[in-house]
Amino acid sequence: MAGIFAGMAAMAALAIWLRGRGADARLTPAVGCLALFALGLAVFLGLDGGPWEDWQVLVLPLLPILLAQHVRSLAGPARWPRIEAALAASGGLCLPFLLLPAAARAAIEAGQVPTLAPGWLLAALAGVGLYWLALCLGTALAGIGILRALRRHAKALAQIIAAPPTPRLSGVALLGACLVALFAIQLLDLLSLGRVLIGPLSDLFLFALILGTALHGLTLKMHWPDWADAVIAATEVPAAPPSYARSGLDPEAMAQLLTRIDAAMRRDSLWRAPGLSLADLAEAARAKPFYVSQALNQGRAESFYDYVNGWRVSEAQALLRATDHTVLDIAHATGFNAKSTFNAAFLKRTGMTPSAWRASGPIGPVAKGAQG
Repeated sequence: MAGIFAGMAAMAALAIWLRGRGADARLTPAVGCLALFALGLAVFLGLDGGPWEDWQVLVLPLLPILLAQHVRSLAGPARWPRIEAALAASGGLCLPFLLLPAAARAAIEAGQVPTLAPGWLLAALAGVGLYWLALCLGTALAGIGILRALRRHAKALAQIIAAPPTPRLSGVALLGACLVALFAIQLLDLLSLGRVLIGPLSDLFLFALILGTALHGLTLKMHWPDWADAVIAATEVPAAPPSYARSGLDPEAMAQLLTRIDAAMRRDSLWRAPGLSLADLAEAARAKPFYVSQALNQGRAESFYDYVNGWRVSEAQALLRATDHTVLDIAHATGFNAKSTFNAAFLKRTGMTPSAWRASGPIGPVAKGAQG
């Protein structure tokens, strides 16, 4: 079966690479990393069960690091951290062991002491130990890198679209979980426990991993248009205020623009559109998206996503008190596309859930009379 899966992974790598050639140029680094990930998986599986099986260790460190770089590239321009590049090559630490005679390797794997020069044996064992330490470190850093990239991606999307940004890379998070499982399986195999746990499930796991990688790669698309690049670049530094050093928007012009933005939102009830984008608001306010983003971030200290949700929550508060419509109906009426998103935004703005807000005051005609 390993040969079949190796062929499937190789086909996935080729399909992803061919698909990437005609995709948005900004996706090229991400597509390249994912294609290399699939190719690395193909090589890893191709070595399984044969005389070169031990040489799998050269490929394994690449897999989590390539996936982390793939996610970073999706979230925007990303450099390959030097420490990860070094850890990706940590398979070389096993070369002293891999170059031993087959009988010596078999003896070591069986817990026996082979007939070797002490220095060579020590180098082989030390190399294997350092390799596993490097693999654990590389996998941990890759996981941290993926989490940071997902947060960065969510922050970037919050600047340009009034829809929940976090599910956009949920497929990548699933791939990351599969990779963690793959690493755990290899570690369990090293401890001679893997055969008990993975036996009949290993084929299903590998099939799901390869198919998921292929589907993710073939359906990749950039989540923001060209005009959004400048907006995202100005807000992409984590835990730092947005930078608009080259902008010509002075405080007076910013105040005027904010007035136009609020007027456009109030006039057209723009917040009711679930997919409202920064470009839509900018067009309604007769301004460039970059300036609208700057006005909201610097003038109101909030992202576009939070600004729009503020209008949505305000209308929802009125509807919760003035009508007996369900919470879900009110969420959809005010532009939220999911009840969970509505609850989270409402709680953030008011410190209460929608149901608690409704229960805290009169509902229906009584509320309308009180408001009048």
